[in-house]
Amino acid sequence: MIKIDEKKGIFILYTKHTAMILQNLAGFIGMAYYGEKIKIAESEYFCRTDVRPYTPEELPGEEVSFHSIYPHVYPFYGCGNYRETAFRAEQENGSDTCCLKYIGCSIMKEKPKLPGLPQSFTKNCNTETLILYLHDETAGVLAEIMYTLFQDSEVIAQSVRIQNQGENPVMLKKVLSSCLYLEGDLELITLNGTWARERYVQRERINYGVKQIGSINGASSHTHNPFIAAVRPETTETQGEAWGMAFVYSGNFTASAEKDFQDRTQLMMGLHPETFSWELEPGKSFYAPEVLLNYSARGLGRLSRGYHDFIMNHIIRSKWKNRERPVLVNSWEAFYFDFDAEKLLHFADTALACGLDMLVLDDGWFGHREDDTSSLGDWFANEEKIPEGMEWLGEEIQKRNLKFGIWFEPEMISPDSELFRKHPEWAVQIPGRAGTLSRNQYVLDLTRQEVRTYLFRCMADVIHEADISYVKWDMNRQITEAYTPTLPAHRQKEFFHRYILGVYEIQEQLLKTFPDLLLENCAGGGGRFDCGMLYYSPQIWCSDNTDACDRAEIQMGTSLCYPPSCMGAHISACPNHITGRNTDFMTRAHVALAGTFGYELNLMRLTDTQVRQIQEQTAIYHAYSHLTRGGRFYRLMQNENYIAWQFVSPEQTETLVTVIQIRNSPNQARLHLKLQGLIPESCYALDGKLYTGGQLMRIGLPVEPLWGDGVSRLLHLTIEIAE
Repeated sequence: MIKIDEKKGIFILYTKHTAMILQNLAGFIGMAYYGEKIKIAESEYFCRTDVRPYTPEELPGEEVSFHSIYPHVYPFYGCGNYRETAFRAEQENGSDTCCLKYIGCSIMKEKPKLPGLPQSFTKNCNTETLILYLHDETAGVLAEIMYTLFQDSEVIAQSVRIQNQGENPVMLKKVLSSCLYLEGDLELITLNGTWARERYVQRERINYGVKQIGSINGASSHTHNPFIAAVRPETTETQGEAWGMAFVYSGNFTASAEKDFQDRTQLMMGLHPETFSWELEPGKSFYAPEVLLNYSARGLGRLSRGYHDFIMNHIIRSKWKNRERPVLVNSWEAFYFDFDAEKLLHFADTALACGLDMLVLDDGWFGHREDDTSSLGDWFANEEKIPEGMEWLGEEIQKRNLKFGIWFEPEMISPDSELFRKHPEWAVQIPGRAGTLSRNQYVLDLTRQEVRTYLFRCMADVIHEADISYVKWDMNRQITEAYTPTLPAHRQKEFFHRYILGVYEIQEQLLKTFPDLLLENCAGGGGRFDCGMLYYSPQIWCSDNTDACDRAEIQMGTSLCYPPSCMGAHISACPNHITGRNTDFMTRAHVALAGTFGYELNLMRLTDTQVRQIQEQTAIYHAYSHLTRGGRFYRLMQNENYIAWQFVSPEQTETLVTVIQIRNSPNQARLHLKLQGLIPESCYALDGKLYTGGQLMRIGLPVEPLWGDGVSRLLHLTIEIAE
């Protein structure tokens, strides 16, 4: 619900449990409050007209003092605000000073569209959108700041539209999407890492100055994830305040926290200005990607579950999001490049015997690909390996009652490829400068329409010909030498944004052409794990690191924002090909069960005992997938010895608890694991014993000691119905 008192200059955005209060002071919109829902008395208290910052009308001649303190909802550059700004626009005279003043507002019942971008959507849910119109008359720029409320969620979707209403082009140099102001002591939570160690949780005090994370490599990156949270020092999983920002975007981004001398913290998120500019012609508009704002008064767990529900209901569009996913086996860790049609069909026979649903053919099936030095861009069957062609292979796999999936890396091109020999100009490169190889490949220039048309046609032909049910879309290198000959020199910083818009365009076209396709995004593992990708695919490969102990930690960090059902998680062989660690086979299954569940190993090397274990593991998956897909997720414990989590059914009638013992330690007290999300008065049964929900949540579930490192236990409790 949105309430506006234009006379007092107050705008109030209410969700079920939160309130955001904005103020119009001297023609500038500031943020007065964002937090737990409160009642507002008939007063101007939140406008703070009796204390600093005094308005220019109250203290003439002190406009700079006003702007240096005022919490602008969309801070601009050049008029006295020396904190980080959200907006800079260079005008014809070379100045990039703007002064965005409030000229009006409107309320829409529907949600505004953001052309070409992933965005939250509404379905069977009422929405309201507040649009604030901020104008700079001199520059001829209108900024529309949009806040959308959803009837079924605490999340507020914020986005920005910039219009050039002047007579001359304007060069946008910085267009962020959201800015929040919070007061008091805070800590910042970010998800950081590198390849094979993505989204590890870092929590640190917000001190004076600027703390910034981001990416400039063309993807949201392995290094930093486009999600941040600010929390009180006392905040835990179950108590305390937490604020979140999640970017619905998959390219270069920035997120920052700045604490000023008044102990107010400014949080901002948006496109990274170092690699961005955009020439905005008169009469044209630019749409900034969306940021999802969220608040919890009851800990990080509630903040996370709010994001999980929102992403499932308002970001992921795929038909697969509520379906049980097929249990697949991927050929990569089984064969790498060393396979032929006979080996693949033997592999398929073994997959069927193990009770699996799908065979995914990973790298090496196309062009003359025998290693990672050739053929990217040549998306047709490798005749040496598959002489009968992809249609034949698809038919043979489906004769075995298996679905067929395939791997593409469509954004890349090998110097040793037919495509490069025919179109070397399609590779991203700077004229006169030697290109930088990574993984023996270049990046294709997806800002070019002819490149996007070629890629879509190649992929669509293979998907149609082989009756492909699943596509793994990979991106295995970062972008260097960012340049495109399709843009003049002064517009080259449009490249990165136009590139990711090209990725979105191809994926959108694929899904419209093949609406039943299960698409899984991947970027060298978890290098593009964000809400932008989830708009196109209901799952993303979480990390190339499939070691169960590492994966448990990676998945726990990822769950701060993203639902477990969207995490690509598979069981791999041991010793693990990344870490060399041996982990119990069932532990690997228990970790993968908290994601999409599948296999990355050579089934033909398994013992009869291991085949029976796979049959048991897949049976467990089918038995509990309704919980891991549709249940509420709770992080229970994470320390050097244990990681534990819990799924609870929407009706709170059953719960699935996973305990991973990372490291055994002798002479410990028996673990009593405090569960969450149960009905306190109800009784829950486990192995013939009854526990009340209150007992399980306050005293804890006793967990018998486990023997060894990297071992686990899966505990399923159901409510006891009195006869």
